[in-house]
Amino acid sequence: MPHAVTLCAVYPRDPDTVFAEALHLGEMKQAMAAIARYDGLPDGKVSAGDSFTVDVLMWGFLRTKNHVMQVESIDHTARILQSREHNPSVARWDHTLSLDPHPKGARWTDYIVLDAGWQTPFVARFCRYVYSHRHRTRSALSVTCEINRL
Repeated sequence: MPHAVTLCAVYPRDPDTVFAEALHLGEMKQAMAAIARYDGLPDGKVSAGDSFTVDVLMWGFLRTKNHVMQVESIDHTARILQSREHNPSVARWDHTLSLDPHPKGARWTDYIVLDAGWQTPFVARFCRYVYSHRHRTRSALSVTCEINRL
């Protein structure tokens, strides 16, 4: 049964600035550097239609080969990026990233729909951990998360 993971992080910066930063793969790799390495992922800015196949190494020993990341769409005006991802263990990892104004600056919302068969509840908790780590590394003022079965 698929699960939805929703994370909201508040940043003390302008939403347009934060969204522009979110479009850079090098920034994502830097935010994850303490726990993950993405072999085969470039450092540039993503564009709609981009597709990357990478090997992900978590904590220096847990390797996921052939993780496919497809950028479906980017709406710069609405500050929304949609991607579809999958790998041999996770059939579906659909991610919508959005940035909205917030009284303290910007609210970044990650909405991820996951399906990994019987492993889905565990993958959802892993997803929560990874995205929370990214936001803490990026110096978010706060991070909240919900996991729901769909």
